[in-house]
Amino acid sequence: MDLMPQGDYTPEKGTHKLDKFKDHLVAHSPLGPRDQAYFEKMKKAWSWATKMFSPQKVVEMLHTEYGHEKTHAYQILRDSYALWGDAYELDKKGASKVLVESAYVALQIAVRDKNGELILKAVKELRELQQIDKVEAAISPELAMPAGTRVYVFNGAVNVGQQPESGKEVVDGNVELQ
Repeated sequence: MDLMPQGDYTPEKGTHKLDKFKDHLVAHSPLGPRDQAYFEKMKKAWSWATKMFSPQKVVEMLHTEYGHEKTHAYQILRDSYALWGDAYELDKKGASKVLVESAYVALQIAVRDKNGELILKAVKELRELQQIDKVEAAISPELAMPAGTRVYVFNGAVNVGQQPESGKEVVDGNVELQ
């Protein structure tokens, strides 16, 4: 008795199980019937997530519609995030962008009306939304480029000055770290 799933769900060695779905999205490569059904479930789960249903509610909806266990429904949701992105994070970024644009409109209105108090409020709101005052820790040069000694090994004659060439070129690329 063979317990390993056969057919569409067995990925080839060296490929990710979602590569076939990415190929389907980008190159419109055909999917098998089982993969097409799974793809449609992922699309539906992601669509529900973008409509701001909680992950628990999406899992419950998958269970109601398809009869999936919670673990399988969560896997469908995770796979949809891997293909299209985390719907909840995308929505947060979109909402943040709308708030920033609204603050800019408020700033323009305050400038037009020459209202100093509203200008200061709008600038303060923009500073908070865009996190301008947030201090970011820079990576130190020691961590970014660790010190080390490089020894170049030349596998041929090296021409110094005006000596005749021996026909061999020096290739910079053989590196030994000590």
